[in-house]
Amino acid sequence: MRRKQRVELTEATVAERLYRLRTLAGLTQEELCEQIGYTSNYYGQAERGAIPLSRKLAEQLRDFYHTTYEYLYNGTGKDLVREESEYQYRNQLTAFLEGCTEEECDILYQVSQTVIRGLRKGQKTKEEE
Repeated sequence: MRRKQRVELTEATVAERLYRLRTLAGLTQEELCEQIGYTSNYYGQAERGAIPLSRKLAEQLRDFYHTTYEYLYNGTGKDLVREESEYQYRNQLTAFLEGCTEEECDILYQVSQTVIRGLRKGQKTKEEE
C-alpha cells in the first residue's frame, strides 16, 4: 500500500494551526485524542485539512489549549499558545511549582520579583541610550 505524502500547509490554514498547537504541546495525535476524547482517525483528518474543523472538536481544542475559536478558525484573535520554547518553559515551570511547598513558592516569588525588576530596569536603560 502506498503511503500518502504529507502536503505542506501554510500557516494560514486551520490544519496548520492544529498541527502547530499539537506539536508545541509535544503530543502525538494519539496522546492528544486520548485527552480530548476523539479518535486519532477523525482528528487526523481535521489536522490534514481533509475535513473541516467541527464546532464540537474546536470547543474541545479551545479548552485544551486555552486558546480561542478565532485563532483556531481564522488565525486571528488572541493566540495564547506562544512560540515553542516559551510554551515548553511555561509547562516546565508549572510542573516545577506544583511540586513546591507553600514556603518554597513564597521564596521563589520574592526572588523572581527581584530578578524581573532588575531585568526591566536594564531594558529601560538600554532603550534610553
